Amino acid sequence: MAFKNYISKLVFTTAISSSLKSWISFIVNSKRYSSRFKKNNLDLQNDETFVYHFKIGVKKIDFYLRTFKGDIDIFYEVFWKKTYSSYLSVLRHNPKIIVDLGAHIGLTSIYLASKYPDAKIYAIEASLENFELLKNNTQSFTNIVCIHAAAYFEDGFVNFSNDALSYNQKISETGVTTKAISIASLMNTYDLKNIDLMKIDIEGGEIELLSQKNSWLGNVENILIEIHNPYSSSDLTADLEPFGFKIKQKENSVLLLSKE
Repeated sequence: MAFKNYISKLVFTTAISSSLKSWISFIVNSKRYSSRFKKNNLDLQNDETFVYHFKIGVKKIDFYLRTFKGDIDIFYEVFWKKTYSSYLSVLRHNPKIIVDLGAHIGLTSIYLASKYPDAKIYAIEASLENFELLKNNTQSFTNIVCIHAAAYFEDGFVNFSNDALSYNQKISETGVTTKAISIASLMNTYDLKNIDLMKIDIEGGEIELLSQKNSWLGNVENILIEIHNPYSSSDLTADLEPFGFKIKQKENSVLLLSKE
């Protein structure tokens, strides 16, 4: 299985690379990352960043990815494994307004923008380091709006940790003081009457976001979420059922919920 995956990744990266140099760099750095990850020897303070020239569909995109912070893993998850593809296939309509909570460095937003070119996407990311790459990665997409804030149940400020892999950073008792924005404020600021699709991957922040001051859920049609312990699918259902949501698809910790 490991060998088949390796060959599949080679074929995939060959197909999307705009240049031989970019392809070689990505393969080498993927190996460097995986080798250190397996040995639990990652230096999370190492900000080594490469720019890779890839084609996603017909669009050429410059991807800024850090070698040792998990960015490469997420790239493979989104574009090689197409983690969200099966969930999106069951949507009844193509979404026009998408909110990406926990946008990381923009890979899912780019995937969604490529799949739904007529959609407007609001990408919210709390980590300043991730946000800078989010802006760089999405700069050629006029339909992606980048917002530096933590999605929260109320406006204010929270502490945001930066001592883990880039995709595991979260609200914590200590960390960098970061602006927090409620969904109600987000919708008011950008004049959003309805949200067709909301993707949520905020490392446990979903617990408070979805259970407190959550009347805005009445204006959301579909939610694609990754839940984290101790929040369970039963907890999620209890919070969302009053607003008409039902689970449409579930695999491990990722669920799609839609209104009937």
